[in-house]
Amino acid sequence: MTDKACGLLILLCGLSTAGGTQSKDTERHPHTETWASPDLDSVGHTAWEPDWRKTADKELLDQVPYWDVFPELRVQGRRLNLEEANQSLPSQLHLLLHVEGSNIELELEQNRHLMPASHKLAYYLPDGTRVVEKNPQLVNCFYHGHVLGHTKHWSSLSLCSGFRGTIILAPDRSYSIEPVLGDLSNKHVLRLIQDHQHQNLTCASGNVKEEILSSPPHRMRRDVVSEIKYVELVMVADYSEYKLFYKDLKSLQIRMLEIVNKVDAFYRTLNIRVVLVSVEVWNMEDQITVSTDPTLTLNRFLAWREKRLLKLVPHDNAQLLTGITFKDSLVGMATMSSLCTTDKSGGVNMDHSVSVLGVASTVAHNLGHNLGLNHDTLDRKCGDPENGKQWIMEPSYGFMPGLEFSKCSLTDLVTSLRKGRFLCLFNTPSPWSLFGGARCGNMLVEEKEQCDCGLTQECTDPCCNPSTCQFIEGAQCSSDGMCCEQCKLKPSGSLCRDRLGECDLPEYCNGILGQCPPNVFVQNGESCEEGQAYCFDGECQTLQTQCQNLWGPGSLPAPESCFRKMNMRGDKYGNCGQGENGSYIPCSEEDVQCGKIQCQVGSNQTVLESITVRVTVNRTELTCNGTSFNRGDDVLDLALVMTGTVCGAGKVCIKQKCQEVSYMKVQSCKNQCSNHGICDSNNTCHCDPGWAMPDCGTWAERHVGSSLTTSLCLIFLVFIPILVLFGFCLLKREFLKRKLGMLSSSSKCQYRVTQTNSQPRPQRPPPPNWAQNTELQVMSANTQDSDRPDPPSKPLPPDPVQKRCQDSDRPDPPSKPLPPDPVRKRCQVTCGPMCGLT
Repeated sequence: MTDKACGLLILLCGLSTAGGTQSKDTERHPHTETWASPDLDSVGHTAWEPDWRKTADKELLDQVPYWDVFPELRVQGRRLNLEEANQSLPSQLHLLLHVEGSNIELELEQNRHLMPASHKLAYYLPDGTRVVEKNPQLVNCFYHGHVLGHTKHWSSLSLCSGFRGTIILAPDRSYSIEPVLGDLSNKHVLRLIQDHQHQNLTCASGNVKEEILSSPPHRMRRDVVSEIKYVELVMVADYSEYKLFYKDLKSLQIRMLEIVNKVDAFYRTLNIRVVLVSVEVWNMEDQITVSTDPTLTLNRFLAWREKRLLKLVPHDNAQLLTGITFKDSLVGMATMSSLCTTDKSGGVNMDHSVSVLGVASTVAHNLGHNLGLNHDTLDRKCGDPENGKQWIMEPSYGFMPGLEFSKCSLTDLVTSLRKGRFLCLFNTPSPWSLFGGARCGNMLVEEKEQCDCGLTQECTDPCCNPSTCQFIEGAQCSSDGMCCEQCKLKPSGSLCRDRLGECDLPEYCNGILGQCPPNVFVQNGESCEEGQAYCFDGECQTLQTQCQNLWGPGSLPAPESCFRKMNMRGDKYGNCGQGENGSYIPCSEEDVQCGKIQCQVGSNQTVLESITVRVTVNRTELTCNGTSFNRGDDVLDLALVMTGTVCGAGKVCIKQKCQEVSYMKVQSCKNQCSNHGICDSNNTCHCDPGWAMPDCGTWAERHVGSSLTTSLCLIFLVFIPILVLFGFCLLKREFLKRKLGMLSSSSKCQYRVTQTNSQPRPQRPPPPNWAQNTELQVMSANTQDSDRPDPPSKPLPPDPVQKRCQDSDRPDPPSKPLPPDPVRKRCQVTCGPMCGLT
């Protein structure tokens, strides 16, 4: 291969396990001694590779040329063999491959984002008891990497029992690699991959007019686009998948880990990391009825996830992996734009290939639908991938699976994020919870680290030293933070994430961290659209908005009579959802506005399938167009009215039922916010500018939401005038000193002259014990009062008229004398002999 190699992707299917104590929880008291999960076969994959999948590709493998290769591994310049590398599993590896007379070098690092320390493995005992192994002691042999000199092209692999997978060395040169079984010399076989269209695997999507699904991009917002986002994923394997791996529980778990490792590599290009929080294996029996119909299987899986899985494992998304072959050449199905929802966030996937890469591409495709990514059809003009590659979101592919996301996928994702969707993506996993120990270079700031921009070759942060994971000299923050600018922290109160709509809330920098605070939104059930709608999950849910999201600008909701006429039919044109058996559920009369969305679209909009029904209302005939909205065979038709949409006075749609808005469990928080804020999605007060948390009842000079404005006011109204006055006094200090001395002398003399010509002054109370002016102290030093304090160590020269000015009522002297008054003689001329009093 040449230096122009543009990418590399290696997929390996083997993994070893490490011994150790495992913590197990059960839902009732299990007989754990009667059943144990089997350990991984020391040979690796050979014990559990399904025969039917080997046979499926055998004819192709026999037709392509192959070469014997011997991978070389180095750690900090020291060479290791595969066994040594498998034992130590270093955090960074250098891999060298000799391919057709050329050297291919890879820089690899462990993927610690893949599995958090809180990762769980769940399985079942014969009596139905669910057993949970917390923190199963798996060795982290999962790696990411890139071809040396090509940092933008990432690979993902596992180094456990030999190399297995796919290697893409150039746009037109792709290979598969696997070890030679029983060979002790670490010999591997490298085969050329040719794009034989032996299968037309379909991700269940048809060819609809995609342009009506995508709205024009708004102004690019740096916060939602460039922030690293996280999907907390649960992988579920059904009983057929468990049997496919010869009922080897650990091997199946490793298969799941490797699939997610590849999916994570795909999504890094979209600035999304995929974290596997749990693996569940239905090793005794399926928890739902899994059939060859992906639609039925998906509906049942989503219902099971909502009712059971979410209560056991908090997560953002769940994907089912099945060994059953779906009908019509489908390999999976998912819901559209459903991530973070409780009832729709998930997909079903067929384990259709020995190659981890092919199955991972399918999972990434279905997860993409959950993230709002549409198919990359020809009419969308998404561009052509490099030769030998395909886009991940293409509706179908042959032998070569999709390996990259197109510009259309990025546009779809940004559009969804701008609408305030998928807020769970901004929940960052705790650094301490990630799989493996802390390590500099894994792109995650951990204990004793100030920053982490990855390996030296990939670091682009000018504020961070990639070797030490510390800020460079003078830096306060990392450049990837929303609250960092030119390596300096932005002031407290600086806007770092603008509100994305009426039901979203802005976030501000706190002046301490370079990262923007977690994304929050208005609490569900708060009114919006001037009281005509309600907020739900950060969006103001209206029928008009939903129609325009589906059909584009100019679309309007149909009259209520059309909702009633169509949604009570109980067919694909009008319904309130589908049952587990796939049948359409007709809406009851009170729920008709919570069923299939009924819209009036412009004349230029075309649909694939529609039905026209005429309705007469008040002697006026209306035309209602029922539509079967088809985004593709692999996308479940969920053009239903969204939860939180108004369906009557004080009522909203919840799971296709028209219910009281109070059913959304809105907690009274506004009263706690003292009418100076609004309750957010965390049930805490989001205070108006100038008011402080927790109840917005106290005016704060430095409130997060308004501290910037308040600080500017204080600076201009208080601090700057004080500084100006101080500077003026400093420049005019001699002049002011003379003026003040003159005023002081004149007033004292006049006062005492007057007192001399009148009645004697009453005695003053004893003075406080603080220092007086020096002139008084000098006079007191000449009095005969034995109770006076000692005179200062260095008195002033005697005043010629001081004896005439003695006053027994004068206060005690201060501790330090002042210099003599320079205007004393002038005062004597003005005031006469009594000037000695000054």
